[in-house]
Amino acid sequence: MTSIHDRYVAANPRSRALYAEQTNYVPGGVTHFSRVFEPFPLFIERCTDSRKWDSDGHEYVDYWMGHGANLLGHGHPAVLEAAHAQLDRGLHAGGETELGLEWAKIICELVPCAEQVRFTASGGEATQLAIRLARALTGKEKILKFHFHFHGWHDSVMTSVDPPFDVPMSPGIPPAIAADVISIPFNDIGAVERTLDQHEALAAVILEPAGGHYGALPVNPAFLHELRLLTADRGIILVFDEVVTGFRYAPGGAQEYYGVTPDLTTLGKIMGGGFPVGALVGSRALMEPLAPRSDAQWNRFSLIRQHGTWNANPISAAAGIAALRLVATGEPIRHAAELAGQLRDDLNTLFAKHSLGAVAYGDVSIWKTYLGPPLKILAGDFSTAADDSQHLNAGWGAANRSLRQALLLNGIDVMQTGGFMSAAHSTADLDRTIGAFDRAIQDLKAEGLV
Repeated sequence: MTSIHDRYVAANPRSRALYAEQTNYVPGGVTHFSRVFEPFPLFIERCTDSRKWDSDGHEYVDYWMGHGANLLGHGHPAVLEAAHAQLDRGLHAGGETELGLEWAKIICELVPCAEQVRFTASGGEATQLAIRLARALTGKEKILKFHFHFHGWHDSVMTSVDPPFDVPMSPGIPPAIAADVISIPFNDIGAVERTLDQHEALAAVILEPAGGHYGALPVNPAFLHELRLLTADRGIILVFDEVVTGFRYAPGGAQEYYGVTPDLTTLGKIMGGGFPVGALVGSRALMEPLAPRSDAQWNRFSLIRQHGTWNANPISAAAGIAALRLVATGEPIRHAAELAGQLRDDLNTLFAKHSLGAVAYGDVSIWKTYLGPPLKILAGDFSTAADDSQHLNAGWGAANRSLRQALLLNGIDVMQTGGFMSAAHSTADLDRTIGAFDRAIQDLKAEGLV
């Protein structure tokens, strides 16, 4: 029998050739670290609704959904219509627009902590701005983050993303910057309290409110509530990184879903309807250092100068307004979450049928799978959260690559070992996905990989 690897290579000659050529012009042949895939990634030609097609003509049910940006599916008609209409009016205004105003108003109506919005071009820029603002507001330098939590690739947040947690995720980060970032296990309020007692120079605590790696490592809701009380009591800025969870968990994001309101929130992905976006939001008082005044002393020494050519650009604003109007109804969120819940149930039934020690889990419209025993953390017991997080982070372990290859050969593209459900997915997509997993498991067993 031909191996999964060999069949993947044989099925995708065009992607293989494009990757070989791209390595001459792009470091590593990929434009985003998450797209690294051996022996080569797929090159995508087009996408619509819940499907996408690669350069070799294969069709897939897609669970990447633009890295989570496309809650509405690929190319929702209302989003495309708004973007097309703005194309005729101009690509870049080089000034303020009514679209930017309307976009900000919708965000403030939806997100509980938002009274004002400062737009950026990406979620990573938003977390960078949040940290700078927190330091300016408090006059302190250190920030607290959590193991496995990802907040972009800028220097201040590239520590403790993956083990070993005391080594930055990338070279090139000055030790002095890494020293200002304190990292501890997630879901451990005792560790938070001890850390706050030991470090008086903390400006902010930043976290993914649904858990590390966009919910792969679940959160204890009680932890969020206790964290809010601790930070508020000590005057520490609480920052929710809702670049992924914003507008996915609820119209108001994870903070609405869990009933915990942070001081600042970073947004991205869904708020642009598939176009590049980011934003920092917070109360009027906290956002004040971003506002220039007719005061030269303030503007020179107290103002946080934030630039960005693409901030609130008209195309992204038009698309974002159209997307958020639909999100505000709650219907896309409900539909996607309902389908994701059904898929998780169906996958767990399939794993049991194969007597396979694997589990599907997740919240709302995010679904994940891992190969291993049942874990306490997934049953709401966070007493072994640190060890359980290591298991979940490993996914299918050595079989991760082969699982995705096998699923691709059966018309399903997952993001690592799970993915994002959209409002464009259907029960037919679920049936196709279960069939693909069924055949993939058989192939993995035949090669002794599971």
